[in-house]
Amino acid sequence: MYSSFLSPIDDYSNLPFRLLCQKYGADATCIPLVNSTTIARNPEKLGMVDANSDEQNIGVQLVGNVPEDIGKAANTIVERFPFLSWLNINCGCPSVRTMNSGGGSALLSEPEKIARAVEEIKKHTELPVSVKIRIKNNVFDTVAICKKLELAGTDFIIIHGRTAGQGYSGKADWELIKQVREEISLLIVGNGDLRSAEEGERYVKEGYCDSFMIARSAMGNPLVFQNSQPDIWGRITLFKEYIYLYRKYLGELDKRDLKLKGVNFVSGIPNAGAIRNAICRAETTEKIEEIIHEAGIEGEEPPLEPLRLDQSNR
Repeated sequence: MYSSFLSPIDDYSNLPFRLLCQKYGADATCIPLVNSTTIARNPEKLGMVDANSDEQNIGVQLVGNVPEDIGKAANTIVERFPFLSWLNINCGCPSVRTMNSGGGSALLSEPEKIARAVEEIKKHTELPVSVKIRIKNNVFDTVAICKKLELAGTDFIIIHGRTAGQGYSGKADWELIKQVREEISLLIVGNGDLRSAEEGERYVKEGYCDSFMIARSAMGNPLVFQNSQPDIWGRITLFKEYIYLYRKYLGELDKRDLKLKGVNFVSGIPNAGAIRNAICRAETTEKIEEIIHEAGIEGEEPPLEPLRLDQSNR
């Protein structure tokens, strides 16, 4: 079982970002929200799965509400990417779009269907299968879902400590996560509001969960898995390394993606608000790189030594 996970963040945790987090301490990462029905019925759409053999402990998260499609898609994906380490069924996404299609958190009202999806995947692969859920309004209902998943052969469960109705508001209920762990024998990955690997490790030590998953705190700081908060030069250097990995693995930079990553990576540095505004207004990727370079020049400390770009320390 992996100790720390990077959360499968929709529209964010792409290949270069996953590689960066893996390099700096994430034990496992996951490709987010791959539409199972699309893959099952149109295998030529496998391009949406951006897995790469340079990744370690990489999983794929399937979203959908047809168990047979989920199983068929899993089979297609595993055959195409034999280096995958685990699979996940998304039953936690609270977005209106996902829930209206019957997937994500909408599946929490149909635990039998989730169990059938696990069983369908198990027909096609021996890879560990996990399910990512949100808590229900009480521990009894949450445990009931988990026990159905346990009987279906689920290998581990990822629990986000908020209800679907909360979305990302309020606080994650780690006490409820702990209560669930005490009631079932499956391994539990805790998720929600973690600001550092140290905090996640404390939850593991105190019996709240067996492993932990970090999401928003990693979005601008992949070093969160090393319990490090980089200074201005560290953040600029990390962003430049992201750009390097993007070009190496994906080719030409995407302006929308670079803006999304840029506004997160500059968080906390001097004049961050103005820099974010400039990034959002930039009309080219070259301009975004120029803005980032100038932001680094404004720092008072000398630049860090170039970060290693090999992955031998993952």
